[in-house]
Order: sequence, then structure tokens, then C-alpha cells
Amino acid sequence: MNLGKLEALKPVMQGWIDSKTLPNAAVMVLFRGESVFEHHVGTLDLELGTTVRPDSLYRIYSMTKPVAAVAAMMLVEDGKLALDDPIANVLPEFSDLEVLVGDVKMPARPMTLRHLLSHSSGLTYGYYGDTAIDRLYRERELIDDWDYLVPTTHDLVVGLGALPLLFQPGERFHYSFASDVVSEIVARVSGMRFDHYLTQSLWQPLGIEDAFFDVPESELARFGTNQYPHRNDVFPIQDTPRVDPEFRDVTFISGGGGLVMSIKDFGKFAQSILNGLEGRDDAVLQKSTIQEMLKNQLSAESDEFQYGLGFGIRKRPDPFDQTQVINTYYWGGAAGTSFWIDPDHALVVVFFTQLIGAPNEPVNELATAIYDAVERH
Repeated sequence: MNLGKLEALKPVMQGWIDSKTLPNAAVMVLFRGESVFEHHVGTLDLELGTTVRPDSLYRIYSMTKPVAAVAAMMLVEDGKLALDDPIANVLPEFSDLEVLVGDVKMPARPMTLRHLLSHSSGLTYGYYGDTAIDRLYRERELIDDWDYLVPTTHDLVVGLGALPLLFQPGERFHYSFASDVVSEIVARVSGMRFDHYLTQSLWQPLGIEDAFFDVPESELARFGTNQYPHRNDVFPIQDTPRVDPEFRDVTFISGGGGLVMSIKDFGKFAQSILNGLEGRDDAVLQKSTIQEMLKNQLSAESDEFQYGLGFGIRKRPDPFDQTQVINTYYWGGAAGTSFWIDPDHALVVVFFTQLIGAPNEPVNELATAIYDAVERH
């Protein structure tokens, strides 16, 4: 890795701030298990004017989904769950699911953990679609245009079990409440609250201290605002830790989007996936388990978009041979956060910001610069 070329990222990142493209940004690059680049720029809390720092906390939203998938697969490895057994064995609320076909309800095929982890369960989300099922979710007050309206994942499962599915489980990919259902499954099978299970089984073994569903008062100085893209000379505030905050006094422990983390600690989580692929003894999952998670679970026709069990699969051009492609494993969050794992180059990259509707250009610039710094020997 050419560290000098990585250093050239610092003025690029400052440019994102100066141009008002982003309010803040943090980047961590791990190469062969070691941190080789980390940089933080911009304003963390736009109301207070505090700047970002290495231990700042960020809303990672849907980057929680890979975490929930790993938690579930730990229980699979322990023999407490099975990928392809009916999930109604754990969730009796899902015993008599139906699918809405036109105006007719038909019996649904058994839903499995594999369906949930690959977002092919037949569930939907309710807040961005306008199918009959999405409308039912809103009418039954499971969710509105952004917020969960039920107090716990148990209540969510009860509500979902009483409503028809959008399509037969296994039929296709459709982003949904699936990861929140997974967090309820983990809680029931482990006999622990989902966040407590993560602390015992994942955070403590990995040395992760900064992972919160409910940001405590003592950590608020490290937690800032979330915002929308710059307009009329400001970044409009979407969420603040002080007025009706999303991540204070939380009862809905969301495996789909509930985590707040530091970039260093999310880097530890992502590196643990790469460690597992390398067969290291300190990995939280076995190599064969992670290989299954990183295998495309969608139909053969889905080459354009591939998804495993909790991770997206992206094909990138090989930096040394443009006729070849390499697989990277990734996901992102609603506030512009993203990460990817590249086993072929022993790379983990984490990018954090706090901007709903963040543009893709910064991450593309980041990827170009990082692969330009990888040297062939």
C-alpha cells in the first residue's frame, strides 16, 4: 500500500466539506489487518458547532443489517437455528402467513431465515413503497414516513404476522423489515435482548465499546446532528440529540437500522468478517459460514445486483487487470455511511458521514484513490 497516495485523500476530504457536499466525513482504511489511513473532517453537531473527532459517534442505520445477520449466523453455528427450517418454529406468529395476489389471499410457502437474511421473505418496509401491503403497514401503524410506530420488535412481529406478504418467500429481492424480524428471532432463541446478545457474543469478543442503540447521556458530546443536503446556505437538520431524538430512550432495538457506532469499532466488525474468510482462530464465525453469507442468494438472472446473507456483492474492475473483476462485499446506511470488504486485496474500507441523501461521488472518489494506492509486487 502506497501510504503517500493515501495521504492525498486528506485534501480531497476537506474539499467535500469546503464545497458543502458533506457536513462531515470520516474514512478508515484497514490493509492486511492494520489501520493504514484514518482521517476525520467537518462539523459533527451543526447546532453546537462541535467538530468531528476520532471517537465521534455516527448513525449507521442499515449498516446494522450485516451485524444482525452475523448475530443470527452465530446461532446457526451453535445449532440453535437453521437457515432453511420454517421460521414459524421460532415465530409462531408467522405460522399461517398468506400472500396477497390481486384481491385474493393465498397460502404462503414457509418463510425461512435464509429468506429473511437475503431480503427475499415477501415482507416490505411500508415507508417508501405504495403497494397494497405497504399501505396496510401504514394503516396498521407499524411505520410512518420514517419512524417505527410499534414499541418493540415483538410488537412488530405480531403485527406482520397478521398481514399478508407482498410475494411468496424466495421469489425475489425486496428490501424490508426482515432484519428487524431477525433481531427478534435472535432475542427469542438466545433468551436475551438483542442488544445484550450483541454485547456478550460480538462486541466483547471483538473489543468493541462504541456500539449503541440508545446513546447514553455520558456519550452525547461525541454524538451530533443528522442533516439533509445543503440548500439555502444551510444543511437542514433531520435529527438532533436534543429535540425528539431518534436514538435516545429507545425501546425498539432495531436489527434493521438501530445502531450508532464509532468508525474505529465498525472497522473492527468489518475486519472480523475478513479474518473469518482467512480462517483465523479469533474470527467470530467459521470460514464456511462467512463464505455462505457472501454467496449470491438471488436468482441467476440477478447479475446486475447480487446479495448474500446480510451483505451486498459488488463486482469491481481489478486495478491491475481491467479485463478481470473482483468481488467486494458491502452495504450502506441512510445517513450516507458505507463500507466494503475486499478479500482479494486484504482491504476493509469504512466511510462515515451524517447526511440523508448523500451523493455517491465521495465514495467513488475514495475507492479510486484507495485502489490507486494498492501496489502490485
